[in-house]
Amino acid sequence: MFWKKEKRQDKPKKSNQRAQTQSSTLKKDLQAARTSPVLNFGFNANSGANINLLLLRTLPTMRAYSREAVLKNPIGRKYMNLSVDGVVGSDGIYCKPAVELDKSDEELHEINKQLEKLFDRWAYNAESFSIDGALSFDLFQQTIEKVRVQDGECFIRIHNIDGQIKLEILDAARLTQVNNQVLPDNTYISNGIQFDKYHRPLNYYFCKYNPVTYTFDTGNYEVIPASEICHYFIADVQGQERGTPDLVATSKLIDDLKSFTEAALTAKRVSASTMAYITNSSDNSQVNLIDGEEDTITPVYTEYFEPGFIGELGKNQDIKTISPTNGTDGISEFTTELMNQISMGLNVTKQALLADTSNASFSAARLTEKLQATTFRTRTNVLINKVLKPIYTAWLMNEMFNNNKLNLKFSDFEDLVCARYIPQKPISLDPLKDIQAEIAQLNAGLKSKTQVISEMGGDPRVVLEEIEKERANNKEVVQDGTQEQQEGTTSTPPGD
Repeated sequence: MFWKKEKRQDKPKKSNQRAQTQSSTLKKDLQAARTSPVLNFGFNANSGANINLLLLRTLPTMRAYSREAVLKNPIGRKYMNLSVDGVVGSDGIYCKPAVELDKSDEELHEINKQLEKLFDRWAYNAESFSIDGALSFDLFQQTIEKVRVQDGECFIRIHNIDGQIKLEILDAARLTQVNNQVLPDNTYISNGIQFDKYHRPLNYYFCKYNPVTYTFDTGNYEVIPASEICHYFIADVQGQERGTPDLVATSKLIDDLKSFTEAALTAKRVSASTMAYITNSSDNSQVNLIDGEEDTITPVYTEYFEPGFIGELGKNQDIKTISPTNGTDGISEFTTELMNQISMGLNVTKQALLADTSNASFSAARLTEKLQATTFRTRTNVLINKVLKPIYTAWLMNEMFNNNKLNLKFSDFEDLVCARYIPQKPISLDPLKDIQAEIAQLNAGLKSKTQVISEMGGDPRVVLEEIEKERANNKEVVQDGTQEQQEGTTSTPPGD
C-alpha cells in the first residue's frame, strides 16, 4: 500500500563555496572613464546650467575638501602660503591717503599727512582695529587671503562700537544654504543672501554659533545688513553669489597623485621583502566525500618569520620563495605630468609651486617671476576693491564724524576718500635691469619721476624735497672744499 512505502530521503544539496570578492576602486575608476562623456566634468545638464545651483548643492562638500587639503596635503599647504606671499606679502598692502581737493600743494600735503598718521595709529593697533584684539591691518590681510584660498570666500563685518570702527572675520560655514525662499516684498534669499530684483545684496543670513559645542544652529539666524559686510571672493561667472575654493579644480588630480605615490611606496616595501608558499606533494589521490560535500577550500596561512628562524616542514611539504619586482616604473614621468596639470589648475607655475630651483635657468626664473607677478596683481586688485577700499571709507567717515580737529567737510567726501593702495614690491632677480628700464622710460618721456616714486611706494613730494636738500648740501660741501683748496694754493710760499 502507498502508506507502507518507504519515504525517500532527500540527498543533501551540494554547496558551492565561493570566495568573496570586494569591489575594486580601480575597476570603478576605469568603468567611469569608459562610460563618462569627455566634456561632462562631473556636472549634469541641470547642475551645470547655473553656477548658483551648483554652489547650492556642492559648496559645503567643496569647502570641507579644501580645508582638509590645506591642513594635510603639502600641495594645498604650499599653494596657500604662495598665494598669501604673492597677493599680500609679509608687510601687507599699505594705504596712503591722497586727497584731491582744490587746494595748494602745501595744504594737500598737510591733510594727507594728518590722515595717514591717524589711519596708521588705528590700523596697526590690534586692540582698536579688530573686535577680538588679535589682528592688525597687515595680519588681517594675510588671514583673509588664507581664508579665501581654503573656503573660496571670506566675510568681513565692519562694526561701529562706541564710535570706533572694528573688524570681524566671519566663518563662511555660518552662511548656510537651506533657507532659499521668495519673500513677500518681492525680494528673495539665495545661498544665504537676500537680494532685490536687481540681484543686489540686501542682507546676509548668518546662523548662530555655539562657542561651547562648536556647532551652528541652522534654524536661528543673525540678519546682517549688506552695508556691514565685505564679501571677498573671485567670481568666475557673472552673477555668481558665492566663491569656490581654488583647490576644487585640481581635487581629482591631487587625489590621483596621492594614490599613485602610496602605491609606489607600497610597491617599494613589497619589493624589499620576500614571500613564500608551501607545496604539498602527497601521493594520496583518494577523494574524500562526506555527505555529498566536497571540501575544496585550500587553507591559507600567513606567517612572519623573524631573522634567523629555523623551522621544520611536514611530510611531503616543500617551501618556495617569491621575490617580487617593482611594478611602478615611470613614477617620475607620471608625477611630472600630474604636477604640470595641477599647476595649470591653480594658475601658478610649477617652479613656484614646488619651490624647486633644480635645472632652472636664470631666464626661466625671470619669466616665472613675471608670470607670477601678473597673476597675483589680479588678485590684489580684487582685495583692494572689495575689502580695503570699503574699510578705509568706513574709517574716514567715522573719523570725520567724531574728530572735530580734522575740520573737513562731508560735502568734499568723494575727494577726501581718495587714497593709494601700495602693494609690497617683490624682490627682483635682476634689480639693475629693472632700474635701467625705469631710466629708459624716464628718458623717453613715458614716465615721470613722481610716477616712478609712487610705484616704489614712496611719497613723491617728500622724496623730491630730500633729493633737492642733498644736492644743495653737496654743492655747499664742494664749494667749501674748492675755497679751501684755493686758499691753500695762494698761501703756499714760492720756492727758491
